[in-house]
Amino acid sequence: KFETNPEIANFWAEKLRLKIFPTNPYTKAPCIRDPFSKATNNDSDIDALFRGFWKRCYGTPCGPINGITVFDLDRKKGVDGLKNFLELGIELPEAPIISTPSGGFHVIFSSGQLEIPNSAGAIAPGIDVRGHGGYIIGPGSQTPYGEYTWESKYFPISKNFPLIPERLAELALSPKRKRSGSKSKVSSEMLTEIPEGQRNCTLASRIGYLLNKMHPEKAWLAAQHINKSCCNPPLEERELRQVFFSILKREARHG
Repeated sequence: KFETNPEIANFWAEKLRLKIFPTNPYTKAPCIRDPFSKATNNDSDIDALFRGFWKRCYGTPCGPINGITVFDLDRKKGVDGLKNFLELGIELPEAPIISTPSGGFHVIFSSGQLEIPNSAGAIAPGIDVRGHGGYIIGPGSQTPYGEYTWESKYFPISKNFPLIPERLAELALSPKRKRSGSKSKVSSEMLTEIPEGQRNCTLASRIGYLLNKMHPEKAWLAAQHINKSCCNPPLEERELRQVFFSILKREARHG
């Protein structure tokens, strides 16, 4: 059984003074349109925002809206983001650590109005950055795959996040983009035309590729662009959503 209700979301929003919005526990995608502009940390507004979305997780916007940048350390498919993070050789202050259902960690730093971009594996394998325009699933959120847990033995529950170390901010602001000598077939054909009889299958393949490269919110925007510019004719948005969330659910289950 899993249940993240407005009371849980309210508790964490009040404790951390972070604006939040409801997300789907299976896919981690926002449940509402314009989630960043509607995100709030006001009790009554949270109750209204979550109305109709009782069993939902909550998303926490990163970047200037909440003044935080989060390092998402994946530990799967033979890659240990935590090990690579520690091997950066940067002196790190004690910081909030949230364990994720997949065995990874979110490490939170205060970054004020600094617009650090999102990136995936650019600093080092297994290290994703959630900055301006990105979000994480907040602590206390329960999903079918497990709970996002604030590890209070490392850092007490507090809104006093440590300032992001200067060297870490520099790496996140201008990560080294690793380039491969050859692109995958899906990557090289990402914007080629998709004929009517192949739309669902081809979009599913491209969406899977996108979800392995970027955050679901960004992947959804990219999928909409591909549908409009490549599909002849484009899928109806409802059908595109079905394809997208089917692949997102599969990726979340395996991740």
